[in-house]
Amino acid sequence: MNKGTTAEELRNKHPRFVYQKFSWQQLEDELVIEFNFLLEPDITFKPEIKIFPIEPAVLEKVGRERVDQWVFNLGMIELFSYWKAAASPEIVVKAGVLSDAQLAWWKQLLINGMGEFFYTNDLDFTQPDFVTIVNEGVSEPSLGKTSATKSNAPRYLVPCGGGKDSALVIELLEENGLEYDVLLSHPQSPAAAKMAKLSRAGKIIHVGRSFDPQLFELNKAGYLNGHTPFSARLAFESGLVGLLLGHSQILLGNEFSANEGNVPFHGTTVNHQYSKTFDFEQQFRDYASQYLSPALTPAPEYLSLLRPLTELQIAAAFANYPRYHQLFKSCNRDQQEEQWCCQCPKCLFVFTILYPFLEESELVGLIFPENLFAKPSLNPMVLAMLGKDEHKPFECIGTYEETLAAFQLSIERFQANHPSKPLPPVLEFVQQEVLSKEPAIDAAQALCAWNDQHHLDERLLPIVKAAQKRVCDR
Repeated sequence: MNKGTTAEELRNKHPRFVYQKFSWQQLEDELVIEFNFLLEPDITFKPEIKIFPIEPAVLEKVGRERVDQWVFNLGMIELFSYWKAAASPEIVVKAGVLSDAQLAWWKQLLINGMGEFFYTNDLDFTQPDFVTIVNEGVSEPSLGKTSATKSNAPRYLVPCGGGKDSALVIELLEENGLEYDVLLSHPQSPAAAKMAKLSRAGKIIHVGRSFDPQLFELNKAGYLNGHTPFSARLAFESGLVGLLLGHSQILLGNEFSANEGNVPFHGTTVNHQYSKTFDFEQQFRDYASQYLSPALTPAPEYLSLLRPLTELQIAAAFANYPRYHQLFKSCNRDQQEEQWCCQCPKCLFVFTILYPFLEESELVGLIFPENLFAKPSLNPMVLAMLGKDEHKPFECIGTYEETLAAFQLSIERFQANHPSKPLPPVLEFVQQEVLSKEPAIDAAQALCAWNDQHHLDERLLPIVKAAQKRVCDR
């Protein structure tokens, strides 16, 4: 296949993608899962997932049929990474049985979660025959009547990605004396492993993911590539882990800001962060409750602790917990090198939302290697982050409104600390090209925002309300 091959040619060459089967086994303290996918006519994939430490007694308590059901569904989200190579018009599920409602649910997740992939590859996913998901499974796994217990396990499971959000979740739990375990999903930032080790988590659970190397060979040969909804995979991974280890709640660090999309495309809005949105959170909770949660052993409840807050408020709260300041990393370009590249939208956004709440000596040197406001080369990026360009950057960053508030607060902080100095180039650019042309904003009021769309219970709600109040009253 040469690199000039079009998406239409790939779809014609590979009309069906088949989820053939899954298998799992216990090897010492590891749960080893393998999926078998076929990109017809003749390309097979066998990705592997390992979860550890998982003791054999845990699997016996939960029961094979229950594990089968979760692993089967985990394979459904895993197949997205392989289906995208040719975007086959038909996905055939043979590994298990899905109802019509489940098939519709998975198609909706594919369409919403793969929006950035469709946009970057210019695929019109709105065509009626773009993709169908059909079921050819011969038997439906029964959930059975199992007796898994939760009495000896911590209540909370916290997936940790190495950024400020999961760090704040950990700090709020510890501050309020709540026990938790940490989940590390690999490959992930080395900062996440260090953060987990520094935390006071009861256990650290690892999910290792091995891609089939053929996928990378196909990418080199001109097959399609692009973003997949990582957080949707994390939902099924953490749900399985929580089920096995008896957690009743999985606490994410997803914020209200994730609900804002990036760019209009074929009559819809593409959202890079769709699987971090409240909509996905609700959709997954409904799916797990209806299809993966018998009455005797309900599925772990999936929710975001930080959902009522914005990225700006999270940064303001995180600034009060210095334990992880030098550890956390959010740059997707240099994450594996434990560095900030200092030239991408994510780096500039994180720098901007932290600047109003930290001393420059804390932000520059201890966290970032340089002052990003001193780099005029970043000015074009500013326009995209503020909605003045073709589309919002495909990064996990805040809304246009809170980003503008963050720049305003940064300008005020700089002028308060350096009354006789001119604004650095990036802040001067924002002042002249954006703020001077907009109605005056009350940036401080953005710190008092509260979103009522959340799933916090009576124990967690006061914790987040107290954090919001501290930020609002600063």
